[in-house]
Amino acid sequence: MRKLKKTIYRFFDDHEEKHYVLCSLDHKVLEALIEKYKSRKDKVYAKDFVTYLKRHDKEAEEVIVKDFYF
Repeated sequence: MRKLKKTIYRFFDDHEEKHYVLCSLDHKVLEALIEKYKSRKDKVYAKDFVTYLKRHDKEAEEVIVKDFYF
């Protein structure tokens, strides 16, 4: 069984806040989903979009990225 590759995508919602989403969808599929989502909404908010994304990728999740220095 092949393990799915996951990618972390960075995006800005309509609060102009930076968010990161981990999902197994490729860039082209994710772009199509975003366009479909935006056509139904006036504003895009991270929490709502991640919920929508989970319908298409059950393992999708928002992740927190922090700097680590050593």
